[in-house]
Amino acid sequence: MNIRETGSIDILRAIVHVIDQQEHTKAQKSEFEIDVARMDPKVKDFIHQHIKLSIKNSESKLARYEQRATNVQRLANGIIQMPEQRFVENTQFIADWLFLATPANATPGCIVVVLYTNSTENFLGIIKLDKNDAISYELNKAGYYELVPKGTTLPLPSRRNKLLKFAALRDSDTISDQEWTIKPGLIVLDKQVEDFSHFFYKKFLNAEFLLTDDHKSEKLMEGLSQYLKVAPDINLEQKQRIMKSFKEKLDNNEEFTVEDAAQHIFSAYYSDPEKLQSALDALESTVIEVGMGDTNLKGVMTSRIEKRYFGTQRLHTLEDIHVSYPDETLGTTVVIEPSKYGDGEDILIKNVHIKK
Repeated sequence: MNIRETGSIDILRAIVHVIDQQEHTKAQKSEFEIDVARMDPKVKDFIHQHIKLSIKNSESKLARYEQRATNVQRLANGIIQMPEQRFVENTQFIADWLFLATPANATPGCIVVVLYTNSTENFLGIIKLDKNDAISYELNKAGYYELVPKGTTLPLPSRRNKLLKFAALRDSDTISDQEWTIKPGLIVLDKQVEDFSHFFYKKFLNAEFLLTDDHKSEKLMEGLSQYLKVAPDINLEQKQRIMKSFKEKLDNNEEFTVEDAAQHIFSAYYSDPEKLQSALDALESTVIEVGMGDTNLKGVMTSRIEKRYFGTQRLHTLEDIHVSYPDETLGTTVVIEPSKYGDGEDILIKNVHIKK
């Protein structure tokens, strides 16, 4: 059963609760769920698309709970197993936990808690929506909050529209003890920051990520770049060759461990065995520190790696001066700032090595 399957998503139940530390001292909760059969078709499609696009988003990450029977995990399992008895009450408790985990300065908004199926398995979706210009929420006379479109059309989930946080939770009771460390119990997406908001995935969900090969490859290159910036005994040209050697492994989708790859690649630049071992230990420590974790992977060249480490920026000035430089070089930075001596701009290139 694939947690990322989205081909036949069907919304079974839905409810909205409000999370607003600026106006309230506790979560404002609906007493009844939304009648999915009578839901505004635009809103229903909006929720459906949010689930689908969040799961398929390249920034969403597979995750597992840090341990069994965490608060949100227990509540989600109860809903999935007994939706008729547990849906409303358990989602209210989920809203309470998120309210407690959310920082006081967080943007006010609501959560849409959705029980959905992908035809093979039921999941609980938690969508956090910030207040925005496209859709709002109101407490109706029936005693529950409902989503209210502000315009004639609703945009798809995006950073601009502040539809930024999502989690899809499976029934963790279906995960055996033997599968616990490798089978994903949930998917988490948070587009507000480059990595993830600590309060959402860690404090609220008590989750840790199961990195895919895409993410491992990105963490590998991040750690490798950090290590090479301060690596002793090798020059810039050698560091660039090392970067390209690892790039080839990603381009070719090779299966390897960081330790074995580094042993093979570094041996051409560290002739002394002790220095070689020190370099291997330092690289391994760095990639683990940046969040790679398991250092076994099948290499993947992602657009983020291509742009960040091997892309090229180009400048063309009014004086017909051309400047080209990598997006991120090993210790080299390019700074553009207002000129101190005229009405133009200064281009400062720091830590470069001139070919003789």
